[in-house]
Amino acid sequence: MRFQSELLALLVILVFAALLLLAIRASRKQAAEKTHQALTLGYEEVTSRPSQLIRRAESLYKRAEYQSIQIDQVFSKRDGNQEFFIFDISDTNKDDGDLGSEVFGVISSQLALPHFSLTTLPGFDSGSLIGGLMESLLNKVLSVAEKYHGLKRIELPDRLDFDQQVIVFGKDQAAVSDLLEGVDLRSITKIATPVHITGVDDFLTVDFSQMGSFKDPQYDLIAQHGEFTRIARYFMN
Repeated sequence: MRFQSELLALLVILVFAALLLLAIRASRKQAAEKTHQALTLGYEEVTSRPSQLIRRAESLYKRAEYQSIQIDQVFSKRDGNQEFFIFDISDTNKDDGDLGSEVFGVISSQLALPHFSLTTLPGFDSGSLIGGLMESLLNKVLSVAEKYHGLKRIELPDRLDFDQQVIVFGKDQAAVSDLLEGVDLRSITKIATPVHITGVDDFLTVDFSQMGSFKDPQYDLIAQHGEFTRIARYFMN
């Protein structure tokens, strides 16, 4: 009996070790593919974290003194007076502190943004059972998001057709509403996966990693970069 117990324990350890090895290999493969695609797009891998990116990332993501915002796996490229980035961001003071992966960002003199956050939603029928559950969950998410972002929910009374397609937060209702008047929301909501867009002053980020369960299995960094540059143009002067 003791031999069987020890054998079972050994098998469990071996299975765990095998799964861990596969996870490490998959992670390395994903990182290598990310690097390959970023280099293909003309980006360069950055070994030290750029201070200008850290400052702006903290202005968007840090909402309390106890938070410790960290950026990793940074790639950058410069185009005239604009600097583009691809990076991961996390809160190192939380066990599950992932705030975004493969986030696209741009620092540009053509941006003059009020502080805002915009997230597109997957379509659902609120009248159905699943839709009702989704709506209930969404309300809870909104409550948490409002506290987390330190921003207020922004209503778009002149664009009610997007009421269940986008969630907008900001500090200045009028400024954010004016900003979105010039943005093609219909085009953004037609993107296959949910998109999280944030901005303040001369910094804009676009993150396709939110709501991972809805993520396109045919994820392609190069294709998403194309969407990012198209979205960024909507917000530039």
